[in-house]
Amino acid sequence: MPLFFLLFFFPISLFSQPLNLICTNNYIDVKSLDVKDLFVVIDKNNRKIELGGLSFFVEDFKETDSNISWSASDIKIYPETNGDISGIIGRYSGQLVINFDRYDDGKRQSLVFNCKKFETLEKKF
Repeated sequence: MPLFFLLFFFPISLFSQPLNLICTNNYIDVKSLDVKDLFVVIDKNNRKIELGGLSFFVEDFKETDSNISWSASDIKIYPETNGDISGIIGRYSGQLVINFDRYDDGKRQSLVFNCKKFETLEKKF
């Protein structure tokens, strides 16, 4: 009987890989933003999010049939201050909204992207 459980559950842990996304900002005011493309890696098992070069662990991670959301606090976002990061991605729309809240001035900056699963063969150059 233990062999059955080992064979049944082992492939589940083997194939539970992080979600790799490529997210693109295609909005009208894109000229005012520095971020055009963003690689996003969501590792729900370790509760780790990677947004481009920014990597952090989240305190609150929620996964539903339609959305994946997270929030993390006291993350070194800017050189002079820490802040909170929260995000939500629609599973059907592929739209990602990321909010950055700075501690020093209380300002919130939001970025919106359209995301899809990343395939290395889709590179433009």
